[in-house]
Amino acid sequence: MKPGDIARKLTSHERTVLQVLEKDYTPLDEIVDRTGMDPTAVMRALQYLQNKGLVEVKKETRTFWDWTETGRYYSENPLPERKLLELLKERGEIPLREADTLLGDELGPALGILKKEGAVKLEKGRIVLVNYIEHFPWEESIKSLEGEGLELLRKRGLVTRRRRTYIWARITPLGERVRGEKVDVIERLTPEMLREGSWKGKEIRAYDVESPVPRRYFGSKHPYLEFLRKIKDVLVSMGFVEMEYSPPVITHFWNLEVLFVPQDHPSADLGAADTFLVETPTRYGEIEEGELYRRVKEVHERVWGYRWSDDVAKRLVLRSHATALSALTMRNPAIPGKYFTISRVYRPEQIDAKHLPEFNQLDGIVLDEDLNFRHLLGLLKEFAEVFVGTDKVKFKAGYFPFTEPSVEMFVKHPTLGWIEIGGAGVFRDELLEPFGIDVPVIAWGLGLERFFMVRYGIDDIRDLFTEDLAKLRSIPKVWRL
Repeated sequence: MKPGDIARKLTSHERTVLQVLEKDYTPLDEIVDRTGMDPTAVMRALQYLQNKGLVEVKKETRTFWDWTETGRYYSENPLPERKLLELLKERGEIPLREADTLLGDELGPALGILKKEGAVKLEKGRIVLVNYIEHFPWEESIKSLEGEGLELLRKRGLVTRRRRTYIWARITPLGERVRGEKVDVIERLTPEMLREGSWKGKEIRAYDVESPVPRRYFGSKHPYLEFLRKIKDVLVSMGFVEMEYSPPVITHFWNLEVLFVPQDHPSADLGAADTFLVETPTRYGEIEEGELYRRVKEVHERVWGYRWSDDVAKRLVLRSHATALSALTMRNPAIPGKYFTISRVYRPEQIDAKHLPEFNQLDGIVLDEDLNFRHLLGLLKEFAEVFVGTDKVKFKAGYFPFTEPSVEMFVKHPTLGWIEIGGAGVFRDELLEPFGIDVPVIAWGLGLERFFMVRYGIDDIRDLFTEDLAKLRSIPKVWRL
């Protein structure tokens, strides 16, 4: 493109910035001063000019020490340890209560530093001077922001490392040729120009539709939330009915006992690592289904052979699996019937690349006379194919107190290898007996974060909840039906 053609497409801001640039790099602050423009407008103009090859922009990020708000105060006033040390220099010792009155919140840090440096000791409720220290290395550092004491000051929250980006720009040979072009174009049409007709015979600035421009990102839903929505849509299209909502705080009874988990089972132990306990109230939760409660208690004592505890059953917990909602649904299910829920569950897990203390679980049940274990495996494989887009699925025999037979489901992650997605099985007769259900019920509980990781090749589950927008934008759009 000829320099004249480029010049006729420049905005007034671009032309203004181009006029003040030199062959040598000029700092951004100086460009702002020369143009009298807003810094943001200058930066935008430089970006467009760089896209057209008219300027070269150089950026450099530098780190430097700076005071925190508290640190700025102590850069002009004595540090807490110096205040306490000067008091002790005059008196030799001071009652701890008096020192607390004089120094307030500063006493703790001062006492900690001076004890560590061997300057004081505590003796019968008094602070006693042991060794007066004339100078601490960090006392100069807090004033000058230099020296060996800065790291200690950083740990105390008095100084911090900050970043600042410096920008320079210079004109290119092409930019010089474009700047030399004399153009007289109308930047924008005004109502006055249209009324008066003064625009006639003049050239209107052409729009530049060829130069690359910065990408603009608009508001959108989180990709993981879109994934959950799509799964819900698929299940509804398959004829499943969504279970009724239930609060995350439930009784121990609905979390475990109603699912035929004995109260003395390791997974039901109130001190076990599988359940978050509600601190208050410590043991009271209402169970309205008195007759169901009685029948569950009778089955437990008859089959498991232990003494039932009402205190344990009524203990409030955060639900540790969404199967609790399946149990609530079985109070009055349609037979045949297909139900699902996508619910948040809570477990005291150690956070790592594949575990979080709270996550979404896809739980579901199917009730019908002719169901068997093969139906369950086929349904789980279909879930993997539709939700994850893979046929790399394998099953391993598992154990759960509420299902028999039971199975664990694994799906192959592109980099992590085989990862467990969840468990499934056929509900035991002992579980169904209190509900009065006499047809087979297949059930499953699957971790949806892991489904999402496999589908999009995410290596760390924590990336689903990152604040790094660039990383979130890199996740492909949710698949279409």
